[in-house]
Order: sequence, then structure tokens, then C-alpha cells
Amino acid sequence: MELHFEDLALTIKAADLDVPYDLMDEPLFLTVRSDLTDLLSNKKTEIFYFGLAPDSTADGQDELLENGIFYRIIGYEKNLGVDLQSSPEEILSAFHYLVSNFQPRWATIFVEEGVSKKEVTIELMYQEILLNDK
Repeated sequence: MELHFEDLALTIKAADLDVPYDLMDEPLFLTVRSDLTDLLSNKKTEIFYFGLAPDSTADGQDELLENGIFYRIIGYEKNLGVDLQSSPEEILSAFHYLVSNFQPRWATIFVEEGVSKKEVTIELMYQEILLNDK
């Protein structure tokens, strides 16, 4: 029997971040980690999206894009300890713990553009069951 875990994604606005386009994986994560943990611990941070992990296929489709810079963190529901019925505070806290204590499997930057909109997403992917910290 194979174990299956749902990938949950949290997307929050990154505000006025100077996007480090030339970085990926560990260097990208280490560069944005402080800003991201500050946002996740800020009670004023609004959740832009929380749910099943979306695909990134909005390029060229203005109606699916938002102008701005976003963080998307994806992790297994089991590792996060939250689900789709959790409160915003519980969700932000769970993702804060994840980012503060573990490195993602990978980190990358997606740039999707339409005719009038440009969406930049810094994505962190946590997929393994977490056994070791930092």
C-alpha cells in the first residue's frame, strides 16, 4: 500500500521585495527566508490563497494573473498539521514553523505574464516527510 499525502499551498503577497531573479534552490531560500518568516509571523498578513497546490499555467492569461510578487509554499498536509478547515492563524503558524525550521526540497521563481499583468511567484516546495530539522 502506498501512502498518499495532499499537497497544500499557501500563497501570500511579498510586498516590495527586490526579487533575486538570478538565484534558485538553497541560495534563493536563504535570501528570502527572513522576509518570508517575518510575513508569516505578522498578524496583518493576508492569505491570498490556501488550498490544494495549483499548477503554474496562467502565463498569457490576464484573467488568471495578479499583478505583484508572491510567495507560494507547498507542503504535505500531514507535515503541516493543518487542513482546509484550519483558521488563518493556524495556517500562517504552521507554514511559519515549516519555513523557520526546514529547508525546502527546491525553491524557484516563476514569472507569468499576460497582456497587462505580470505575476512573480517565489515558490518553495516541501515534499518529503520531515525527519530532520534545518
